[in-house]
Amino acid sequence: MSNRIIAFRSSHFMYASLFLFFIAITVGAQIQFDRPKSAKPLPNPSIVGAQRDEVVTAIKQMLETREIPLDKEDCNATTGECTLISKAVIFIKGIPTRSQLQHYADVPERDVRNWSKGRYVLRFQISPASPTTAQVGVYARFEGLTDGVIATEWIQLTSKGELEDRLLRCIQERIQGGECKEENR
Repeated sequence: MSNRIIAFRSSHFMYASLFLFFIAITVGAQIQFDRPKSAKPLPNPSIVGAQRDEVVTAIKQMLETREIPLDKEDCNATTGECTLISKAVIFIKGIPTRSQLQHYADVPERDVRNWSKGRYVLRFQISPASPTTAQVGVYARFEGLTDGVIATEWIQLTSKGELEDRLLRCIQERIQGGECKEENR
């Protein structure tokens, strides 16, 4: 009789061990212990290895590729500084607006508004740093459209620097001969 009890207990122990083993494999496949680290953001403004005019050309090509219309271009002959400003670009509409705004800008957590659109305006400041380098700054102004009971209103939000870093990396890649095919706005 005692052999039966031992056999019964050992078979249950074996089934329980197999069950726990399969759970451990399943859970282990879902947990990443060696998660890749995200790249550290570039300093903004950054020094790039190209003359001011080359940088201005690269920025214009990047904006054209991404279908972002240029609104103003102003180059100061005395200081050599150029400023490029895009037109407002609506980058998201509808239900996912709040989450996309939260990705790129600081949206108040306790804000219960209904966000229906998100837009941004880009400003590029390029100034010569030396005869062969230029300093490039990229700045984005984000706004979210809220639907109120009475009217709609564009609310200005503070950028987190995500879009600016992506565009700076693209400018550097274009100057080094790459095409920067990332089309995400």
